[in-house]
Amino acid sequence: MTTANASRTSNDRSDFNRRMNGHNNLRHSERDRSSSSSSHLQQRQLNFNSTRTAWVLSLLLLLTLITQALLIAYHEDFVVQLNSLEGEFLEDMAVVNSIATGVLNAAHEYNDGDNAGGTAVVHRHAGSVPDMWKKERITKYSNYSMEPIDILNRAGVDHLAGFVPSITVREARAARNSNEKSKRQQAELPTLESIQSMYGNHSYVLGLDRCEEFRDTVDPEHRLMGPAGMFNSATNLLNKLLKLNCVNEARLQKRHSLQATGMLLQAPWGKHNPVTWRLHHEAAVGGKGVQQADFLPVVMIKDPITWMASMCRHPYETRWRHTNAHCPNLVPNKFDKGRKVGEGTMALNVKFATQHIGLEPIPDKKNRTFVQYKSLVELWNIWYNDWHDASFPRLMVRFEDLIFHAEETISQVCACGGGTMKPKFRYVEESAKGTGGPHAGSAGFLASLVTYGNKTLRMKGILTDDRDTEYAREHLDKDLMDVFGYAPI
Repeated sequence: MTTANASRTSNDRSDFNRRMNGHNNLRHSERDRSSSSSSHLQQRQLNFNSTRTAWVLSLLLLLTLITQALLIAYHEDFVVQLNSLEGEFLEDMAVVNSIATGVLNAAHEYNDGDNAGGTAVVHRHAGSVPDMWKKERITKYSNYSMEPIDILNRAGVDHLAGFVPSITVREARAARNSNEKSKRQQAELPTLESIQSMYGNHSYVLGLDRCEEFRDTVDPEHRLMGPAGMFNSATNLLNKLLKLNCVNEARLQKRHSLQATGMLLQAPWGKHNPVTWRLHHEAAVGGKGVQQADFLPVVMIKDPITWMASMCRHPYETRWRHTNAHCPNLVPNKFDKGRKVGEGTMALNVKFATQHIGLEPIPDKKNRTFVQYKSLVELWNIWYNDWHDASFPRLMVRFEDLIFHAEETISQVCACGGGTMKPKFRYVEESAKGTGGPHAGSAGFLASLVTYGNKTLRMKGILTDDRDTEYAREHLDKDLMDVFGYAPI
């Protein structure tokens, strides 16, 4: 082998060794990178399970709870705003209806004049209701059957479809979040005898003797009316029934931008506030710009027994110690720690709005005033007796009459405030409160008819403790119950 060949062979070996070394280095480098990547991934997993991540998750959970609490706290205002928007829509429809009615009236009178061979003269104001409608209305609202099946037929409700009973907010949410298909159940209609044994055979509307005073004091175009009442007294139902069936035509003709039909969402001082809030408070929703003396309050009242049952399911702004197993908890029992069984009463606090009107500074920035009562019974007695003794025109209407005497009751209320009934009476079939937030689980028309018309259900699940029953029998205002035709305990 020559020297040149030996040298070439040596160089080839050196190149081969360098390439092998480079390849090995590359493999080591990739292995190192893979090991480093795996190490970083493990480190990330460790970081994910670290204390910092736990803090982040805890913070997110806290924010979620705060958001839910705010939604619950302000849901009532949100619902009121939605109802206000719905009311504005109904008013717009009423304006359209009024214009259409006026055109029909004018055409009818023109035809009368033309048939007589003379010039047509319009004797009625545009937008007024024809006399034949008035005659029909008097007949329709004065003579009708109280039989449950006839009431449902007039309302257009099929009782065979069943109903969902009133339940608590917690139960409603649990049913919505579970796999339950429905809580709907078959309707067993109450008998006429059962209904009349509890509520009589006619409606009870207190204050009709002062209607003329209200109409004489307030000009037709300025007359307003709407609901007031304690929680769970059907103020939302009354509001919807008035908007569907009654209209202030004088106000419509003037095209008032503020509640054109004259049917307000609530009393301008706040529907749940006591009577003394009138002229001393302006409700955040629907209160601005309203002359409170022009408003005829229609105060809703409910049988105190079934009202207490409703308060147990939906307490709203009422705070007192009670449980689902023991409610209304009027008198301390063995589960009330720190209290002697049967001694005293279970006091409660009710949150009302802080009195404030116009540009006056709000005394309490949180806008809340708590009033203490000895028990739910005392709350019902005082709140409604104050309204009973009011020195100004007002109406007081039973919730039960909006179910069993709806046409008669609403027509009386409408006439009292100077309104005109629409030709066809319309019912509210679904829950007037809606089904969200604190109103979840509220009952619709059929459920209410079945529940409140059945005498055996009046005491079901309420006043189960003998001490509570005795306290309610002794302290519920018997005169007030008698005025409104409620059966004693």
